[in-house]
Order: sequence, then C-alpha cells, then structure tokens
Amino acid sequence: MSQHDNYFTVMIAISMYRKESLAKNRQQFPKKDSVIPECSKRENTFDEDSKVINSIKKYKVFTRRENISKCSAEQRLEQVKFLANKAVQEKKIFTIIGYYPVIRASLRKRGWAEKIFPPLKKLEQRIGVNSHVNRLNIRKWVTKQLTRHDEKQDSQADDESLKLQDEEESHFNFSYRNNIHHLVSNMITKEIPYFIWTVRRNVIDCRCLHSDQIINHYSKNASFTTKADLCRNLRNLPSYLDENADTFFPRCYLVSDEKEERRLYNDFRLTSAICILKWVIYNSASDLSSPSTGPGQVEKDYTEGTKEAFVTDSGKPSKTDGQLPTTLIGTAIRVCEDFLQSLEQAENYMEVDTPPTLNKMEWADLVKQHYDLVHNQATIPDSHNYVIVCQDILNRLKSVHPQLEIDGFRNIWIVKPAAKSRGRDIKCVDRLDEFQKLKDFDLPLGNPKWVVQKYIEKPLLIYDTKFDIRLWFLVTDWNPINVWFYKDCYLRFSTQPFTLENLDSSVHLCNNAIQKQFKPSTKRNPLVPKESMWSSRQFQDYLKLKGHSSIWQELVYPSMKKAIICSLVTVQAIVKAHKNNFGLYGADFLLGEDFKPWLIEINLSPSLSPSTSVTALLCPNVQEDTIKVIIDRKQNSRCNIGQFEGMSKQTLRKF
Repeated sequence: MSQHDNYFTVMIAISMYRKESLAKNRQQFPKKDSVIPECSKRENTFDEDSKVINSIKKYKVFTRRENISKCSAEQRLEQVKFLANKAVQEKKIFTIIGYYPVIRASLRKRGWAEKIFPPLKKLEQRIGVNSHVNRLNIRKWVTKQLTRHDEKQDSQADDESLKLQDEEESHFNFSYRNNIHHLVSNMITKEIPYFIWTVRRNVIDCRCLHSDQIINHYSKNASFTTKADLCRNLRNLPSYLDENADTFFPRCYLVSDEKEERRLYNDFRLTSAICILKWVIYNSASDLSSPSTGPGQVEKDYTEGTKEAFVTDSGKPSKTDGQLPTTLIGTAIRVCEDFLQSLEQAENYMEVDTPPTLNKMEWADLVKQHYDLVHNQATIPDSHNYVIVCQDILNRLKSVHPQLEIDGFRNIWIVKPAAKSRGRDIKCVDRLDEFQKLKDFDLPLGNPKWVVQKYIEKPLLIYDTKFDIRLWFLVTDWNPINVWFYKDCYLRFSTQPFTLENLDSSVHLCNNAIQKQFKPSTKRNPLVPKESMWSSRQFQDYLKLKGHSSIWQELVYPSMKKAIICSLVTVQAIVKAHKNNFGLYGADFLLGEDFKPWLIEINLSPSLSPSTSVTALLCPNVQEDTIKVIIDRKQNSRCNIGQFEGMSKQTLRKF
C-alpha cells in the first residue's frame, strides 16, 4: 500500500470513529441543553487498555515523524486514537488564535493536543468586519466553537450566524498534510479546549467560558491598557494608596472633556511661564560654560568616540539677534508666584486651575514670546539680573511639582490616539493651536479619541540616543492582585540621534514598529547597537562601566515594578476576573536623567515576535516561562518558573 493510500485509509477510519463518538455525545447530551457539561461528567470513551501508556515519553515517541511514517494504517489509527483520548481524559486540549509557535511547542511537549483553529483573517476577509453585525457574528461563532455554548442569537444576526454554523465542517476539514497533530486535531474537533491563547481578547465572549477553561485575557482589561483609561484611572490612585501618579506617569489630558481641555490649556500656559524662568538659568550658565562642556554635560572622551552625556541639557537655547522685553521675566515670575499660592489649597498639581493672573491677550503674548525665545533665537537683555529670584522660585516649584525636571523648557507635548498601539498616529507638538485642531476630529464626551501628554524633554540618553524599556509582567489573579515580573527586559533605541529641534517620530518614538521603518542615521553614534536593541543585562553592563553598578537593582527595576502595581490597584474593582484567566502585558518606560523610570503605557498584547537577535532570545523565553507559571505551577508550586518573580507577601501587605 502506498503512503498516499495509507494516509487516506487513516483519514477514513478517523472519520468513522469521530462520527461514532459524536453520535454517542448527542445521545448523552441532547441539543436542547444550552451548556454542555464539563468533560469530567461525559461518558468515558477510553479504551481501558490504553491507560497503561500514559507518559510524555511515549507521547514524544508517537509524534516522531519517522515513527509515524513507518506505521501501518491500523497502527497509526491506534496512535491517533490514543493521543486524542488521552488529551480528552486529562483535559489537555488547547487552541491558539494567532501566530504563537513557541506557545504551541511548549504545550505539545507537555502532552497537550491542539484543536487547530481556522485563521480568523480568512474568515474576516470572506464575511467582512466593517459591519458591527458581522463582527458580532464572528465573535458568537468563535465563542460557540471554543465553549460549545449555544447562545440565543439576535434576530438581525440569525441568517449569517446559521451560515457560519453550516460551514463549520469546512473550517475543520481534514488536513492533507501527513502530520500527527492535524490527525489528532481532527479527532477532537467537537471537544472544548481547556487552554486558549489569542492575540485579541474580544474575539470570544469570556462570560461563556467553562470554569476549567483557561484564556490569556481578562474582561475589561482595557481599563489600564488603553492610553485614555490608564490616564483616567491613575488619577484615582490617592483613593487607594498613599501615592501620587505624577511621580511616575507624565501628566495627561483627555481632549474630548471640556474640563480636561481647560486644564490642558492652563497647564500649557503655566509651563510656558516656568520655561521662561528655566531659560534665564540656562542662559546664564551657558555664559560661564566652556565651548566644549555645557551645563549638565560630561566632558567628551575622544578615545572612546562620541560619548553621551548622562545628564544632557537637550534643549539649551543658542545666542540670538532678536530681543524680547525684560518685563517678560517679571510676568513669568508673577504667574509662578500666584500658582504656588493656589497650590497650597489644592490636593495635587493637576487639580490647580491657573489663577487669572493674566487676561486672554496677555496669556497669548506670553506663550508667543516663549516660543520666540526658544525657537526663533530671541534673547532677553540683562536676564542675568534675575537668576537668583528665578532659581528660588524653581526650587520652590520642585518641591511641589514632581515633573519639573523632565519638562525641559521647550514646552513640548505628545499627542496620542486614545486606543491605538504600535506608535500609530502619535506626534509631538509645541504649539497651543495644535491642541485646538484635535477638537474637530474628536468624538463626543466620554469617548475620547485623543490624549495629550507632557513629553519628557530631558530623557536619559545612551550615546546621544533616546531609548525606552519594555518590561513584561504576568497577572494571574485580581483578588488579591497576583503579579509576576519578568526580570529580563530589553531596551529599544531610536535610529536617529536625539534632538528637540526635530519633532519627527523617527527621533522620539522608540517603538520597534516605528523604528523598523527607518535606517539608522549616519549621524548616530556607531556605539549604538546596529539592531537598535539591548537586553537589560547589556544595559546593566553599560551602567557598571559608567560607575552606576547598583542603579538598576536599587532604583530602576524596583521603581518600574512599583509603577505597575500602582496602575493595577486603581483598576482592581473594574477588571472582570475569571478564575482561570491570566494576562501577559508589556509596560513601556522612559528613564529621566536621574535614572528615574516614567511609565509611558501598558500594552494588552505585547509583540512576541523575534525581530532582532535580542528578542529572538527573550521572546521565546518569556513565552516558555509563562507556560511554566500557568501550567506547571498547578502541579508543583515549587517548579522552575524561569525569569519570572512573584510579588512578595510583604509587598502585598503594603498594597
């Protein structure tokens, strides 16, 4: 018998076996039941003799391609039946929606069988996702396939839903690939998976999940994974903890809210006044600095090449020809003095509405003159006479304004879509009229399309290049919060040297989805890695060379963990936690010149693709270690969990 005939003999036998098994299930569970009972309550279809073969080693022997190809049709059928029955009996069936080969391999080597799911993209292309009804139909269909939950269909969705159900067999048709996993999958088509990994949470209705089904998302986790909701919920942090989000999250505003809009404009105007005082200090310092070493910079070491400044004054203005009136400094001083008085009556910095120190026209003049000072190379005569009073006010502001140091003095803000990822449509702006343009494109109150956040103008640089840090963390419970941090992070560099003269995204957005579109600039320091990535261990080695050997363990890493915990606490009552759900998230941070981390955003489905040699090592590791925490720890609480570390009980008590 040829291998081709051998294959189809197996397929025919599987088809007959599956029909018999389905007939038994239908007799035991009538169609009128809305929810199929758990597998533990189903009729045991196992051959008692097969129970003696129950080891992972035997499973691996069965699934070796060379062993399968040598088997007869009858032997292969017995092997497939054994693996399928074993998976059903032990509830070791999984489904993956998306491209996650590491998760698939990790589960298979633990003896799990895959219920192979059809690619959703093909389904969406055929039906279309432009209509809300079509998206709802797809969601209902996927939910039914993965939970066997017979939902009551909406009248407007009945016809399309029935079409999807009628075509079910075509989606799960027998594969023509000679693969043991596909054969097993065909035999367990009508079983529910007990482990579901999907790139999108809303592809399935989590309310229909069985109590013993595991899925890698929580309901309503957008409360901390969208920019708008993270901004909104972090403001409630003082209600839960004695902490202030302004100490780790750059202040942020929702454009669609009138109250928010007013606060944004007031903040922009006040920041312009503060920036004028900073300009006075920096301009005076630049007069005393040598041509090669500006204020806050370290002297260049030309034996190493172009060397970065750990504390770089990245926005130091240059000498100019135009002059502005000295009264501008006096006006800025008056604005800041009035603000400090108002702050004494407010709970925090963001609650302060800038007092009516100036009228509308005077505010417009101050903002314009600040812009001319920074961008049009204007100067203020005799500004050095105001250095002492400006420094005194800045010192007082620093004690109440935790973001004073990262603000710089160019008054740059970053505009972000409220619920998009991968750096799409993000841009930096430094003019007030840019905010006003957003109103014409935003949605009604309560559903903001844009958020505006203060840009960190003075980030820590490595070889004059901006970078951010991606930290993975895993949440396995919400009551109490059970979070696991992944100790191996990675850094993402910009392809361009850092400058505030150019606000292009290629300079200021370190997201790999953005930076992969650009080639590294010839002006970028050659010591920056060509792939624009470092592991956190490489970063720690760099810090040691610079004399900061303990800064990662003592400041950077603990502060990032604290920021994440604070973010989770504010949404603990919002997230809908299913017993067996979990979530793997990616938090992005920037470091200030003092190495202090600033949370930028939290990603719902962080990229796990090996885009560089750094992520080619880290991404498979974090996926494998996630399976260790979620699967292996259920059998052995002391098992190896790789680079994950749980939050200690002592830390739990604090929160």
